[in-house]
Amino acid sequence: MPNIFQGVGNLADAPSIKNITAKKGKTMRAAEMRVFFDEYEKAGDGSYTQSGGIWLPVTAYEHTAENCARLLRKGARVKVEGRLTQFEAHDDAGNAVTAFSVVASAVFLSPTRVNSVQFAESRNRSSSNTMDEPPPFDDSEFYEQRA
Repeated sequence: MPNIFQGVGNLADAPSIKNITAKKGKTMRAAEMRVFFDEYEKAGDGSYTQSGGIWLPVTAYEHTAENCARLLRKGARVKVEGRLTQFEAHDDAGNAVTAFSVVASAVFLSPTRVNSVQFAESRNRSSSNTMDEPPPFDDSEFYEQRA
């Protein structure tokens, strides 16, 4: 069972977008971003203070990647949903360390720091599906199948 991740935080920088080659040679668009997922607790006087948080790299693909790169800016408040992944990285001394990242299935912009919104025209679809969103991104081709 995959690790499900949901977190709310702020972008360190605007997302960078690039072309990547996935398994089977398929070229895809990927947006990479760093997000500080903060944690707050309520004080006795009713105010909130930051009590912790974690920086995580986040990667979104295809349609989500394009929209993140086009719409998000440094400092944007976002909610990220996806899968938490673990990988091996190396510290400054070259020692192997365990690191984590998020493969985003969805990135939602919080209206906290937004001054205005302009909606795009609805796309006409010939199928009976009336949703404006594409189907969820299937990232299974990035990971080996387990028997």
